[in-house]
Amino acid sequence: MSSSALEELFRGLVFYGTGGGGRAEAGLALLRGHFGADWTPRFTAPADLPPESHACATIVIGGRDPDKDIPIALRAALNVPEADLAIPLRFARAVQALERATGTEIAALAVVELGSLAMAATLVAADMLGKAVLDCDGTGRSIPELGLAKLDLVGLSPAPAALVDRFGNETVLLTTSGASMTDRLARQINAAVYGRGLACAGYLAPLSAFAAGLVPGSVATAQEIGTILSGTGEVSQRLEALFARTGGRLLFKGTTTKVHWRSAEPYRFRDLDYYFAGLDGNAGDSFRIWVKNEHHLVWRSDELIASSPDPIAVLDASTLEPLTTLGDVEPGREVVAVVVPALDAIWRTPAGIERLGPARLGFEAGRSE
Repeated sequence: MSSSALEELFRGLVFYGTGGGGRAEAGLALLRGHFGADWTPRFTAPADLPPESHACATIVIGGRDPDKDIPIALRAALNVPEADLAIPLRFARAVQALERATGTEIAALAVVELGSLAMAATLVAADMLGKAVLDCDGTGRSIPELGLAKLDLVGLSPAPAALVDRFGNETVLLTTSGASMTDRLARQINAAVYGRGLACAGYLAPLSAFAAGLVPGSVATAQEIGTILSGTGEVSQRLEALFARTGGRLLFKGTTTKVHWRSAEPYRFRDLDYYFAGLDGNAGDSFRIWVKNEHHLVWRSDELIASSPDPIAVLDASTLEPLTTLGDVEPGREVVAVVVPALDAIWRTPAGIERLGPARLGFEAGRSE
């Protein structure tokens, strides 16, 4: 894979990250720092491994970090390293901790969600450990918390789960009352270390069961979409190609007018709304995007026009670069918002909509803010 092809893959991963999952540049920097500039990622099809071999999912559990980092004096008092443990090392140690805790050798890893940071860290950790990385993921997009993946829909549990934080502390949750509790406990640990994300290894299962919770072809699809977005044609031509490939549609073109944080609470979620004034064919219309780490609901005035489980992407209007919820969408920026159908048919079922629809995400249907 050429350098440009790798960049296209990560642009596609950010697109399906729906605003969450990290920027492409951060993921690419991790990969190039470990493998060098000329490197091709190798993905393995689940069918190419013995069905009785075991696999697990890798997850970054984070959210909105605090504005101020841990004080130097407290860091010294806690006897933690002066520098944070790199995220790929956190992933590698989480996988090893899960193996030790369960007495199970893990043959393959799969990201629980499409996104730049987790994919890059998983590829590096797999190289360190000699593990395969599967050519699919456990959701077909990014999600804000545990319990919302296809892996959950098919009956797999994230626990036992191994967690490694920025200071190198290892925590194994052998059993929990469910995915929501697993997520809650992990976020409490993340708060104790002043955020910056936990590496988690979980959903351990024989590949015969694990594969049922994967979204086939999702990594290859991300590569295709990244190639379309980074093409040389006019913006309108690339959007037309995007919609022809995905069956997606344009939601609006607009200028960002306001970013409204619903909650400033750190350690949990990026919890905010974007407001836009329509441009071109959308002139005179107003739009709002509801964010919980990712883009989940879109309104034109008071009309809901798109929602999860379908991935919603906000793109720079001039370049079609996918924008994240890490501060990329600021007042004055011109954007194009699009929605594409979910990559797996399971998200069209009542169970899928219940799992990753507005109600499960905590949206209150009657509120205006």
